[in-house]
Formats: sequence, structure tokens, C-alpha cells
Amino acid sequence: MITDEGAGLVGGLGLAPGLCAGERQAMAQATHGSAPDIAGRNIANPYAMIMSGKMLIEWLGRKRNEPKATQAAKLIDAAMDRVIAEARNLTADLGGKAGTVEMGTAIASAV
Repeated sequence: MITDEGAGLVGGLGLAPGLCAGERQAMAQATHGSAPDIAGRNIANPYAMIMSGKMLIEWLGRKRNEPKATQAAKLIDAAMDRVIAEARNLTADLGGKAGTVEMGTAIASAV
């Protein structure tokens, strides 16, 4: 798929958020899908899923002219930047030793 090729350019499927948006509806999903081969193993990078959600919140802010949604998206973005820059709670694909839960918790805490 072309989305998989694009994901390779940004560092892999774990770093490829996705948003399918129309005029009235939108759906967010990580480009990698559900990754059933690693489900439940606490090794998945949560970046793509969290950033997909952020993109959906951002879209809602624009579509509904809702400043709280827009601000929430900015907070998620800043939290992700902080966690990655600190490099203490990264999954193995990013050179770290954290699991999915640890990285996700670090991002939530940074928000």
C-alpha cells in the first residue's frame, strides 16, 4: 500500500498516524492497523495511535470551531514532543527500552 511506503519515509509504521476526513465525518486510525502479531505483548509504539487521535481532535476543533479541542490537540502534540526529546520512555523501535504502557503513561503524564 502507498501508506506503508509513506510510513517508511518517516521511520516506520509505528510513526504513521492517519486521519480519513470528509466534509462531515472523520475517522482516525494508525496506519499500521491493529498489529495483531504484537497485540498484548507491550511492545507496540503508541505514537501512531495517539497522534491519530490528536489529528481527530484537531479536525473536530476546526470543523466545530471549538477552541478547547484545538488546545487539547496542541497539548498532546507538545507532550509527544517532550517525551521523544527526553528519550527516557521510548519503545524499542525508537531506541528505548520502554513498553507500550510506559511510553503511553509518559505521554499522558506530559499532557
